[in-house]
Amino acid sequence: AISFIVTISSDAFTVSIIADAPDIDPSKIYTLLSESSTLYDDEGNVIDNLTSFSSEGSRTNVEYNDIPKNLRNAFVALEDKTFYDHHGFNIIRIFGAIKDSFTSGKISGTSTITQQLARNLYLSESKSERTLTRKVREAYYTVLLEDHLTKEEILEAYLNTIYLGFNSYGVQAASQAYFSKDIGELTLGECAALAALPPAPHSYAWIKKLYPEDVPNPNDENVLLKNDEFFYVYNDTAEKRRLLCLDFMLEQGMITEAEHKEAKAQDLRDLLHPSADISSEISSYFADYVVEEVIDALVAECGKTEAEAEQMVYSGGLQIHTTMDSDMQKIVENEFSQNSNFPSVANLNKDGSGNIVNAAGSVILYNHSNYFQTDGNFALKADEFKRNSNGSLTIYKGKRLNIYKTKVQDTVDYSLEFKNMYTIEDGVFYSIEGGVISIPAEYKTRDNDGNLIIAASFFDDMPEVIKFSGDNAIVSNEYFTTRQKVVQPQSAMVITDPYTGEIKAMVGGRNTVGRLLYNRATSTRQPGSSIKPIGVYAPALQASVNAVNDGKKLHFSDDTGVASLMGDYFTAASVIDDTPMMIQGKQWPKNWYNSYRGLYTFRTSIEQSVNVNAVRVFQQLGVASSVSFLKDLGVSTIVETGETNDLNAAALALGGMTNGISPLEMSAAYGAFVNEGKYTKPCVFTKVTNKRGEVLLENDAVSEQVMDPGVAFIMRDMLRSTVTAGLGSGASIPNQPVAGKTGTTTDNYDAWFVGFTPQYSAAVWIGNDVNIELSSGGPAAAKIWSKVMTKVCAGIPTGSYAPAPSNVISVTIDTKSGKLPSSLSSLDPRSTVRSEYFIKGTQPTTTDDVHKYVTVCSSTGYLATPSCPSTKSVLGVMRPYRVNPVVGDIGYEVPHYYCATHNSNPSAYETDPNGSNSYTFESGDVQEPTTPPSNTEGPTENSGTTNEGSTTGGNSSTQTPVPDTNSGNGNDASNPNDEPPEWLQNQ
Repeated sequence: AISFIVTISSDAFTVSIIADAPDIDPSKIYTLLSESSTLYDDEGNVIDNLTSFSSEGSRTNVEYNDIPKNLRNAFVALEDKTFYDHHGFNIIRIFGAIKDSFTSGKISGTSTITQQLARNLYLSESKSERTLTRKVREAYYTVLLEDHLTKEEILEAYLNTIYLGFNSYGVQAASQAYFSKDIGELTLGECAALAALPPAPHSYAWIKKLYPEDVPNPNDENVLLKNDEFFYVYNDTAEKRRLLCLDFMLEQGMITEAEHKEAKAQDLRDLLHPSADISSEISSYFADYVVEEVIDALVAECGKTEAEAEQMVYSGGLQIHTTMDSDMQKIVENEFSQNSNFPSVANLNKDGSGNIVNAAGSVILYNHSNYFQTDGNFALKADEFKRNSNGSLTIYKGKRLNIYKTKVQDTVDYSLEFKNMYTIEDGVFYSIEGGVISIPAEYKTRDNDGNLIIAASFFDDMPEVIKFSGDNAIVSNEYFTTRQKVVQPQSAMVITDPYTGEIKAMVGGRNTVGRLLYNRATSTRQPGSSIKPIGVYAPALQASVNAVNDGKKLHFSDDTGVASLMGDYFTAASVIDDTPMMIQGKQWPKNWYNSYRGLYTFRTSIEQSVNVNAVRVFQQLGVASSVSFLKDLGVSTIVETGETNDLNAAALALGGMTNGISPLEMSAAYGAFVNEGKYTKPCVFTKVTNKRGEVLLENDAVSEQVMDPGVAFIMRDMLRSTVTAGLGSGASIPNQPVAGKTGTTTDNYDAWFVGFTPQYSAAVWIGNDVNIELSSGGPAAAKIWSKVMTKVCAGIPTGSYAPAPSNVISVTIDTKSGKLPSSLSSLDPRSTVRSEYFIKGTQPTTTDDVHKYVTVCSSTGYLATPSCPSTKSVLGVMRPYRVNPVVGDIGYEVPHYYCATHNSNPSAYETDPNGSNSYTFESGDVQEPTTPPSNTEGPTENSGTTNEGSTTGGNSSTQTPVPDTNSGNGNDASNPNDEPPEWLQNQ
């Protein structure tokens, strides 16, 4: 009875599985054999076939009669010796598999060729089908194949579909990939070599593609092919299976003893000839990033190993629907191809040999023309090596060659590499990232001082590599390689949809070709002042919203009283004094205009990228709030531990981060300002299906409200006026409103513009791969941003940002106090009365008390005492603390102290502690320039970029920003560098 019940239950289970199995048509096998994965853009157009980004061939189907008999027999002998006799199954193997499923929970991999074909063609790769269900469906499809196809058709299809490693599937593709020949030319040994691969093609692949630095000895006999990008190395993991195949073929009467002996005696390494065409003209930054993301997703969501996921992507026939807008991508690629769109390297400090050196005199790039001899050989100088008495050679560390300890598998080696170089050709600057001298590992050791020792036996065994001539040791150019030259400066750009997170275009470099390129769009660089909106000002406004919601006020304090002007909350109208700061006994930071301008609001501090004001706000905000906000915006590279970290103003307020931020993360972070405070995680693909159309992966937009919509609105408006009235003016485009922020780091090493239109967010970075100064900073990045986005938005109707949310109001304020205007405010000729946006509850409720009428002594200019013989009334600004006289608006400041010349009661009428007899101030440490230096490229700005708190200077613009008449939100000063005004007189 139990047996009967089990039988009925098993039959019912099997029938249910078969009933749910998708229908197949065995007569249309070849419609399923397109194994190369295809990438589509966001319109469903084919971008490319992934095999075009790889060095090896793709599938070429061949007919049964064109497949050599030895090749057919090799697979049958090793994989399924009863193939021609069974009806799809090997009964003994099936019972073994069933036993395994009940005893170990696993299905053994002992399928027939027909079963393997059924699995390759019709079964899903999803993790959920690695069960007995999958085995039942495999059996069902096997029966259908055996019923509808001949053995010859089954074997033909199998040999055209099987994956054989080295990114090749099908025997013809594998024959070309491994041996550079058609299958009709394969020898018996080569046929056995291909038949050995199916059980583990990734591990068994006869050839491995490695980076040069991963190969201990580039001249090893196992290195089959090499160039600047990759080395192709022989892998003998499947050698035992190859020999076993030959043994089986002999046992099964497929070959003779003589053929068996000859094939086994062959060294397969001598037969392998990978294709020499290992370059590509396709810029593959976007595609490479798609591949990375899809592989990661297959591992995380489908339970694949990395090797399995990689095989699926490159040879599994996947249909990958990307987020790319092909037109946008072409626009970026085209603009990046034009050298005229980019600045040049600048201020190259060189030593006597033409090497580029840093401020300390250390070489950062060697002159390529002096690095090598005219015949291309490399000459070690007398102070770089020593010939030892035992015949060995010592190469000293710290000279022109780097010595690195490396380990490949279990072999320890010491890599001997050239240092980075440069060359200038036709006026274009190129960097060269070193190269490798090929000396086998067995000849190299290192002494206690870190110097490399080359054994004496090396000079006996390989005398042609290094020869001695006078004081030099000459390394033959046949035994070293140098890497590809790269144009400098480099650049990267990412355009994202801020609402969906979709990456619409990505370029990670310029004038570069090939695949697996270094992608600067996903790599990090210091963001400079472009961090200020997301690391300082937005989190400050959010802190005010949080305080209002909690029924509290913010409390600002400092030793100088400067914070007393900020009010009860951080707002766009909060007044910050751009006056010298002292931090740890040093005057820091400095501003890009190398001076101090006095009272600025939040808005103008952003528009003019004032470093001092960003640091003042950051000090009040606190490290924790800044870090938390940046993380909410997807910034993943903040260093929070260790002696050198980012928990300081230099990093989080001025952008001098340890690791920096990538253009991709910057574009996504700024996108939250467009999307009403919602951060949307960037994505590069929307859906991935297998060759049967089954969905393996699906990407939906993942958004999170990270800031109040009112904060996003106000920040958006302040960044808009940064473009219309501030330093970001170069990023404007004719057909869309633009908002954004420039960023330039110390010594012009990195230049940024990060901004957005109502439709897109985009980030541009420009810089040299090594820290060499650019000829132009933020304006250059704004320029290329404008060129790209003008074309991107050319066919789009003019858009508008989301309207002000209900918690945002507009209030008229005085820009020197941040309060409601008084009757005196409108008398200030700098137009200090304007409207400003506030979160409800943070708007000012008190009246301007900074503008004041005072009576001064006519002769001294100080506040008048009753004893002053002649007085006059003047109107000006009086800060609630003593002002540093170096500020640019000092001419508008009325005196704080009384006249000392006519003062009979100093205890009642406090006099100037500096003892001055007239209302003038002594010079401070920093002088405001009388005439700002001209800058033909427009305004630039710079920020401190080291954790030690260094700062930089920069050029001041001769162009005075004008008020933004579109919203009534203009700059605080029509000319912050003016001489003291004439209005300081009797009223």
